[in-house]
Amino acid sequence: MSSKTYRFLSANQVKRIYALAISNSVPTQPTLLESAVQSPMTTKYYEKQEDIYVLAGILSTKIMKNHAFSDGNKRLALLSADMFLKINGYQLQAEPLAPGDPNKKALEEAHVKVVKDEMTAEELGKLYASIATSTSSWSDVVLAYRNGATEY
Repeated sequence: MSSKTYRFLSANQVKRIYALAISNSVPTQPTLLESAVQSPMTTKYYEKQEDIYVLAGILSTKIMKNHAFSDGNKRLALLSADMFLKINGYQLQAEPLAPGDPNKKALEEAHVKVVKDEMTAEELGKLYASIATSTSSWSDVVLAYRNGATEY
């Protein structure tokens, strides 16, 4: 059986998301950020995980729990998962962190549950799957991330 090919964000791309959306500061724990960003690709390779939403959930969970930045890790986790899905043809949010997004509250609550160990990465992935929509048009920003991502 042939493995699906996905695009994976790099640590530098996640740092850029943080700088653009949250704060122009550097991670306090850069190796933990690198570890978090590598987790979905590692899981795909070693555990043969093919579910894009579970991989997004793993990325989010690792970013939140590794706590590489002094602040904004839950927001970064959501934005990174959304960008990961977007560069692979899906999206959680048409407009990131938009106040009027009907799923914003559910996503925020889920991320808090993950941090409190009340929700697993797989459960978060299921929530993402229930919210996500497919997309075939990309903004210039998403295209830049897509073109700079690692294919595996």
